[in-house]
Amino acid sequence: MILTIAEIHIRAGCADAFVDASRSAIEHILASPGCRSAKLTRSVEDPCRYLVITEWDSLESHTQQFYYSEHLVNWRTAVSEFFDEPPMVEHVSEVLDARGEL
Repeated sequence: MILTIAEIHIRAGCADAFVDASRSAIEHILASPGCRSAKLTRSVEDPCRYLVITEWDSLESHTQQFYYSEHLVNWRTAVSEFFDEPPMVEHVSEVLDARGEL
C-alpha cells in the first residue's frame, strides 16, 4: 500500500470554490483502479495550502494507471483553475502504525 500526498496551493480568495469543486472532483480519483481512499485536508496555518491524501494498492496504481487516465484529466479539469502553482506530489509507505507494528 502506498500513500500519495499532493500539496496544493490555491489562489487567495478561492477556498470555498475550490472545496466545492473538490467535492465532485475527488470522485474521479476514487474511480481509478487501485485507489483505496482519498481525502482533502487544509492547513491550519496557511488557509491556501491543501493536501490531497490518497491510498493506493501500489505505486503503479498511481503512477501508471491514474496518471495516464481520464480520471486524472477529469480531476485536473475540475480543480486546476484554483491552483496558484503546480501541485507537489510525494509517495510514502507506512513504516509503523499506531500500535508500533507494520
